[in-house]
Amino acid sequence: MKEIIKNIYDFVDNKLYFKLLYLFVSLTSVTMLKYVPGIKILNYLAFAWGIILILLMISENYKRRKIYKFDIPLGLFMILTLAFNVIAYRSIHNIEFWMINLILFVIIFTIDVFKCKNTMIKEMNIITYFYAIFMFIVSSISLIMKFFDIKIELGGFVFEFYGVNGGVFENKNAIAIAAALAIVMCIYLYDISKSHRRKMFLIANIILQGITMMGEHGRSAFLIVAAVVYTFIFVYNKNKYFRIIFLLIPILMCGTFLTNEDNIRNFTSGRSSLWTSAAIVIKDHPLNGVGNSDLVEAIKGARETDDLPGLEVGGLHNIYVQIATVNGIISLLLFLTFIAMILIFIVQHLDKLRRKEKFQMTTLTSLVVGILAVNLFESTLIYIVSFISMIFWIYLGYLVSILDNKNID
Repeated sequence: MKEIIKNIYDFVDNKLYFKLLYLFVSLTSVTMLKYVPGIKILNYLAFAWGIILILLMISENYKRRKIYKFDIPLGLFMILTLAFNVIAYRSIHNIEFWMINLILFVIIFTIDVFKCKNTMIKEMNIITYFYAIFMFIVSSISLIMKFFDIKIELGGFVFEFYGVNGGVFENKNAIAIAAALAIVMCIYLYDISKSHRRKMFLIANIILQGITMMGEHGRSAFLIVAAVVYTFIFVYNKNKYFRIIFLLIPILMCGTFLTNEDNIRNFTSGRSSLWTSAAIVIKDHPLNGVGNSDLVEAIKGARETDDLPGLEVGGLHNIYVQIATVNGIISLLLFLTFIAMILIFIVQHLDKLRRKEKFQMTTLTSLVVGILAVNLFESTLIYIVSFISMIFWIYLGYLVSILDNKNID
């Protein structure tokens, strides 16, 4: 009996299994799988499992977690937003969003520098292969639907390659971003693979995902590709003056771009109108924001306009604007400080690497940077169980765990 209980405990306490489940759950939410009867049970199961892991971490495992300087602003962000949820917003709905963030920051974003480095790499590779294989299957089905003009109806929703959705995904932008992320992962897997058959599969998958991404014309997906190039140039040139200038280039480009309202509106498909309304809300509630539960109502009431595309489905389509609107400017500054500090930490460790390991870790870093760039036009980094947020926090945790790990068997 004791052995059975121990096996159950070890399974529940295994964060790799939890990450795989939650990643799968996040993928079902944007594909036709969400209409499979009973699939929503997995959402509740994953959420409950996450809460159990948090309780286990508090009671037993917290002492195994190394504390970093970049943990401070993230911890302050969680404390501040919890205070706002309890005092200012007073809504169970807002607490639910806070709990999702807690699971993302504490369980999905797992840092373990005491576990064997090779074990951490193996775990990360399992997740990477899972995602690569999943995308190979769904992209293949989506392209078959395109070439043979196949339509599939589930739950009253029609899936087709043309129209508002993209094959088995609910919308074109989602499958384009998913394909771009798969390309980066396959590049990493190709470099670590020693099997000829696996290499051939990965090359085929890269081509397949490239066709899918180009076919859907998802603009955000191209930011991921650009981030790969940008990250490699930045990491492989260690001159500090070059890096400073290189950091300023996208800032200056964005500044120039933002001076032309027509450019912004055309590129964002009119979603910049959301940011205009959000600016009014932020001005009225600069310190604590309005909370997640009142976000839609606050944006609609900010000014007289019906031009608020995608608000109820995708939020403000800029996670940084959304954080300031939902939780205030101080919360946004704390979150940005965390991002800046952890990226500096990663780059400092990348500078110490050589050859293949540096290429592999830089590739995965570009994945993280790409998602940060995508969230200039999406709101999928926090507050939500999305495949984009899952991938970001999973790989961010593994990057730190591997780069700062000296435990090699």
